[in-house]
Amino acid sequence: MVTPANEPLRPKGRRRGTDPARTDPPAASTDNATELARDLEARHPGWVILWRHWARRYWAFPTWNTNTPEPIEARNVQDLLTQINDVELQHPPPGTNG
Repeated sequence: MVTPANEPLRPKGRRRGTDPARTDPPAASTDNATELARDLEARHPGWVILWRHWARRYWAFPTWNTNTPEPIEARNVQDLLTQINDVELQHPPPGTNG
């Protein structure tokens, strides 16, 4: 019987049940993702958009009162834009006819 105390050591960086032959698609470079976040922020007034390098996710904060204080978060731009549109439909920014 193998217990945690006498379990054989595994190479670092591998988890139990992972396929060592599997490769994930390359992530966007940090500089490119940061530039993309700046571009999105310029195209969507009323939002502060950040690329969180350590989490590899985008964060977006509306700058008006939406009654939802938490930021929205997404792994890719399309998901972020979908969430931005959802927030704007539910809580229209000031000065819009929504």
